[in-house]
Amino acid sequence: MRFAPIDELTRSTVLAAAKIQGRAAVAVSAGVAPATLTRALRGEPISAATIERLRRVSPRVRTAEEFSGSIAVRAPRRALSGISHATQESGLAWIRVARDAQLQGDFAQPVRLAEACRTDDALFVAYHNRVATLAAIGAELVPHDSQRGRALAAKARAGIIAHRDVLSGIVGTLANHGVAIGYLRHEPDERGTSVALRLTEWPLEFVKWDPAREVLQTRIQDGPQVDVVHGDGRWVVFRGFGSLPWTQHAALLPASFVYAAHAEGIADWAGASRAHGLAKILGQLPEGSAIRSAEGGLTAEAEAYLAMLTDLVSGEASAGIQAAGCDAKFVANGSTAWQVFSELVQNREKAAARIYLGTDAYLGSVGGAPGVDIATLFGVATTKIQGDFSAIKAGLDTGLAQPWAAMHAGDSRYAPSFEFALPDADAEQRQGQAAASYERLRVVLAGLREQGLVVDQVVVDRVAAAVGVSPAPRLA
Repeated sequence: MRFAPIDELTRSTVLAAAKIQGRAAVAVSAGVAPATLTRALRGEPISAATIERLRRVSPRVRTAEEFSGSIAVRAPRRALSGISHATQESGLAWIRVARDAQLQGDFAQPVRLAEACRTDDALFVAYHNRVATLAAIGAELVPHDSQRGRALAAKARAGIIAHRDVLSGIVGTLANHGVAIGYLRHEPDERGTSVALRLTEWPLEFVKWDPAREVLQTRIQDGPQVDVVHGDGRWVVFRGFGSLPWTQHAALLPASFVYAAHAEGIADWAGASRAHGLAKILGQLPEGSAIRSAEGGLTAEAEAYLAMLTDLVSGEASAGIQAAGCDAKFVANGSTAWQVFSELVQNREKAAARIYLGTDAYLGSVGGAPGVDIATLFGVATTKIQGDFSAIKAGLDTGLAQPWAAMHAGDSRYAPSFEFALPDADAEQRQGQAAASYERLRVVLAGLREQGLVVDQVVVDRVAAAVGVSPAPRLA
């Protein structure tokens, strides 16, 4: 297979498309991996088939006419919680019903299940550690590389409103359900010459997938169901997968059974602890004494003896008297089955971290205050974090920034784009590879000179290409 860098015309076209649609959307439309697109834009060699796919990329320009018929709607009133005692008592049956609804794209019950999962300590911590990454990452509205683009971006900083608390909620919903819905409120200025677009999160519980029409729909307040159309000036759909993302990238699918197993494990552990820790005493009356009376109840002697033993076990009495021939002994549970519950609870806590974070990155010793080290989190769970931010960026660029630019500049060619300052987990590895390539180049050229061979710029260029150094160094 032949590898080569993309030509400058293709690179400029792809960059223009990325400015308008976002790199993630361009990668999806071209059918290449985001990492491959990044390498191509850096000038690294890629396959001929990938180059051909990238040559077919063309930026889609949005025009102001697309957003002239936008109509404001409101969400129905949300219930405080649909988690009733009956649903909790039904246990696994309720979880299975909600999980199946999630797979079908009907989010009313899955949203309730996600709320229930956050009552579990292990899932609560893992979920919030996933969401907390947004607060640790810097964000910037980057202008299009032109004078008009820079002027439009300066205006956009006041006209595009996406607060971190809203984005945090969207990241949480995206992590749980694989999809999140944003709704844009239009806020005209006092003169009516400009409209700010404010991002809000639409309650996912009112959203449902229509498989016949292959479109997301939502209930609205005092009205019929409406289609959720990404980028129409009102709706923003955040998704990590192009097809049925709620079946692909939803942490709720495995987390729901972690919730059940963890809860049952803790309950059984508590029951076993009570069985081991609660003292039991077995009493024996003198030989020949009757335990039951003719009426079927306890005899007076048996009842008095039982009451005394009960007081001793409960701590109500510190001493007691028993008749000659009576006997009492303690009965203890010698089983070691309680260790199973300890292992189950610990296993489920690690599973919760793996589901949401991609690793059980919990640090700290027993008895300490466990947390998540941000460097460890980004170093190990890079794919999950990058996936979240890629979906958020693609949604904001194509669903918020481009419609706003089209409304205010006539079209979206000069729309700004969102950039998140994600740590580069591969930077050290790339630097090491680059240093090794330069060292190989130096050794080869030094060897050629020692043999008395000609080392001119043509030789340097060829050796540099062979060892992966680009651009080739120039001879003095």
